Amino acid sequence: MSYDLSIIMSTFKQKLGPINPELTQRFIQEIKTQKSELVEVDGVTIRTCKDVFPPRSDFSRSSEHLHQIFGDLKGAEVLDMGTGTGIQAIQAAKAGARHVTGLDINPAAVICAQENVGTNQLSDRIVIRHSDLFSALGDNEKFDLIIANLPITDFPIEGIVESAVYDPGYRLHQKFLADAKAHLKSGGGIVMTHIDFKGDGDFEEFERMVTSYGYNISDFIEIEDIGYHWRMYRIVAK
Repeated sequence: MSYDLSIIMSTFKQKLGPINPELTQRFIQEIKTQKSELVEVDGVTIRTCKDVFPPRSDFSRSSEHLHQIFGDLKGAEVLDMGTGTGIQAIQAAKAGARHVTGLDINPAAVICAQENVGTNQLSDRIVIRHSDLFSALGDNEKFDLIIANLPITDFPIEGIVESAVYDPGYRLHQKFLADAKAHLKSGGGIVMTHIDFKGDGDFEEFERMVTSYGYNISDFIEIEDIGYHWRMYRIVAK
């Protein structure tokens, strides 16, 4: 499917204010054409893959820092939602998690993550599944921590690769928040990121959405890069 860039740019300006449409569209094209290569992220060696969100890029700033808010994972059961290359699942295992389940709707990401898990010799502690949000999980599968690598902004473009960046109407966020509690152990938490692409009030809007689904925000880390602020949140069920 093709899109008229002039319409995209106009819609971005009306809907998202300061976000640069050319920047995100170019990033999507880079994902679709990126070559396979080894990169190192905080001591973890990861192979990049075509059609899979990269572990290191201008739009990977929050995921590069997300592990800093994991908390104590010793002996924990962890779910990595939207695992991509598997970087967060691997970092969770290296941080002491007993077992990690990585899920992704993108078949290319599932293959990529499985390869990276094997490269890091963690196949005994990490399993990767193809899944639309929680669809591949059983009702009895519950976790101490859910790492939510969800799309980074609300914009009306859909597609498997595009879903790594865009969540039209935040429908995916809302379904995730509605269903996540069923897969959290008592006292369990969620870590997820948000970016102020829409400018002033963006974080407040996100936080209202989180609390409206029955969660409290217990902590966050904030960084600034490429002209935007990025927050890594830890949230818990009320």
